[in-house]
Amino acid sequence: MNEDRQNSLLGKGMPQIDPLVLLRAIEQNPASIVITDPTGAIIYVNPRFCELTGYSRQEVLGQNPRVLKGDDGFTDYRQMWRTLAAGKLWRGEFHNRKKNGDFFWELASISPILDQQGNITHFLAIKEDITERKQAEEELQQTVAQATQLSATLEFQNAEIDLQRQELDSAYQKLKATQSQMLQREKMASIGQLAAGVAHEINNPIGFVSSNLRTLDKYTKRLAGYVGLLEKSLQGSPAWDNLQVERKKIKLDFLLEDTADLIEESLDGSERVRKIVQNLKTFSRVDQEGEQSTDLNECLESTVAIVWNEIKYKATLEKDFAEIPELVCNPQELTQVFTNILVNAAQAIDKDGRIKISSRYDEKNIIVSIQDNGSGIAEENLARIFEPFFTTKEVGKGTGLGMSISYEIIKKHGGEIQVQTEVGEGTCFTLTFPLERDLETSAGLVEG
Repeated sequence: MNEDRQNSLLGKGMPQIDPLVLLRAIEQNPASIVITDPTGAIIYVNPRFCELTGYSRQEVLGQNPRVLKGDDGFTDYRQMWRTLAAGKLWRGEFHNRKKNGDFFWELASISPILDQQGNITHFLAIKEDITERKQAEEELQQTVAQATQLSATLEFQNAEIDLQRQELDSAYQKLKATQSQMLQREKMASIGQLAAGVAHEINNPIGFVSSNLRTLDKYTKRLAGYVGLLEKSLQGSPAWDNLQVERKKIKLDFLLEDTADLIEESLDGSERVRKIVQNLKTFSRVDQEGEQSTDLNECLESTVAIVWNEIKYKATLEKDFAEIPELVCNPQELTQVFTNILVNAAQAIDKDGRIKISSRYDEKNIIVSIQDNGSGIAEENLARIFEPFFTTKEVGKGTGLGMSISYEIIKKHGGEIQVQTEVGEGTCFTLTFPLERDLETSAGLVEG
């Protein structure tokens, strides 16, 4: 405080302070107080400084405060001295070292002391020990960092758990679908065995019925010839008139004609039964497991025969089969595919419908298309028709596995399935089978 200012204050009635009181205030201050000359040499430290640093007053007098400096780079000393040299107050933190080598933190306010001409005569540093606070802050930061790391770890673990749960759900759905597909295939296999048994049981009796009908046809023709011969021989005889009366009475001409018609119709019926039996045997193929060279037109014909009862009351059937080469495939599985698509086509039609089946081939593929003019497939369902258990049918009328199994079978054969549909106009499934299959080729779905 300069003399003019001191006199001014005293003139206003401010009581004069005893210098001993000021000295005691500095000596007993809980903060460390350091006074240096303009060069930075220490000329005074209070007892708190000595208590905190471990240095005695005699050890630091004449020393630069850098005696406490730690090699840590926490404080920008150049900025500090630029501020002080400009006559301004500097506030900051020091990470200093005690005499015994221990580090401690101080919060310091350093101000220059000026004479009446404004020249720096001394520097006054008032410093507070904030080591415990810094340690608490550091511990808090470590705790926050640990908590953050733990949170990140937990989040990562939760993400892993979610991923594992999704994988488990996916695996469960696949297992469930596989199990259902196996049950469906076992069901189809059982139906095939049943069909084979029925075909075998029917085949024998229909065989001798057909044989007997052909024999009976020959016998009736011989009898008709014999009757004609007798009538020629008896014309003009006394018994001729009586024979003519009896002939009209028993309607001999009608009997002979109708018998021939009945036999012909019965032979036609037995031939139809024979074809049905053959189609049942083709459908079952119990004796032809695995892959073999197959005429897909025959597969389509046998499939139509099996599902005809589903179609005949709802739609007319049009077949456009080209001459195609044989395909190495599992005919029973492809018959199952054709069955699923044809049944779905029939169920999509209310009445007066039309179903067209065609086959053709190019240099590399055999192409089968099954088209109907039924209700079509809604756009939101198109992408899901090959999902296991997806069905638009009423509960109890569909398992949702038919098209899923069909897709897997086609993919297994290295083929592709394309779907073109329009609501209210109908649907066309186009199946493409490569003549030379790459076993590693996977099929895809193309929506149209």
